[in-house]
Amino acid sequence: MCYGHGGREPTVTDATLVLGRIPPHLLGGEIPLDASVAQHGVAALAESLGLDVHRTAAGVLEIAAWSQANAVRQVTVKRGLDVREYQLAAFGGSGPLQAGKLVDILGLRGALIPPDPGNVSAFGLLTVDIKNDYVTTAVQRNDLLDLERVNAVYTRLEDHARGALAAEGFASAAMLVQRAADMRYFGQAWEVRVDVPGGVVDRNTADQVVGDFHAAHERTYGYSYRGSHDQHIEWVNLRVMGIGPIQRPAIQPRSRDLPGGPERALMGRRQVYFEDGFVETPIFARQRLQPGDGLSGPAIVEEFGSTTVVFPGLDARVDDFGNLLLERSA
Repeated sequence: MCYGHGGREPTVTDATLVLGRIPPHLLGGEIPLDASVAQHGVAALAESLGLDVHRTAAGVLEIAAWSQANAVRQVTVKRGLDVREYQLAAFGGSGPLQAGKLVDILGLRGALIPPDPGNVSAFGLLTVDIKNDYVTTAVQRNDLLDLERVNAVYTRLEDHARGALAAEGFASAAMLVQRAADMRYFGQAWEVRVDVPGGVVDRNTADQVVGDFHAAHERTYGYSYRGSHDQHIEWVNLRVMGIGPIQRPAIQPRSRDLPGGPERALMGRRQVYFEDGFVETPIFARQRLQPGDGLSGPAIVEEFGSTTVVFPGLDARVDDFGNLLLERSA
């Protein structure tokens, strides 16, 4: 989400505020938002477009949603993945605001919003394994591969990887070192990464890696030149990843401690703009929702670091781990 020069140069936050989808503050009230300034900024843009204020704000969010959808397509459809078979994981402070819209645009199975979505990136950084990447470019044709040079490069990179992990306090027995190579068909401008076994790389090992390259290329692009003697293969980059495993905390299911249904979390109602205009929309406190609770859109779910919009036509339910699942209504 862009904050920019809110009011003078309207931002996504301004548009969201004008439509009533977020309260006039962020982070539980620590950052106040001036709704009148946001309204003024969007109004200036609306006047230049010949539209009313709310249609303009809705258009800003529509463009933002389609930009996000196109970004998703870059890493799915263009790789042969059917997005309709997947759920979207929406996190960050602003991700849950548009997640429901992306379910509609992309035809996704649904969207998952984890508890405290604004902290997910920080949680990931604290619990992900330490990984250090080392790479050397050494372009060689496979049929002319200098195996002595390949082994020397991998040995040098592995020494760097182990030294860095040792400096970070990992014992030798705990370290993991993985090899890979970026490979391509001669004349291509892109590479496919494949794993390379540990130990000495001999001709048999190189042939195994080439076979894996053909298979990976076919999975990625739908074709390969396996069996063709006219198409040469190039080894482009030799890679080593040093991994220091981190002990991750176990995520525990959440208990139901509060009586009643989701109405216990109802904080009030406000007018929120959707496609058909303003609708009096219930506002729920996420910290008071429990596993098994279900909501039908339109609804707004607020928490300290984020807001989830349950658009009309969507249902939301809380799973055993406190995740909020958005799905199309039956």
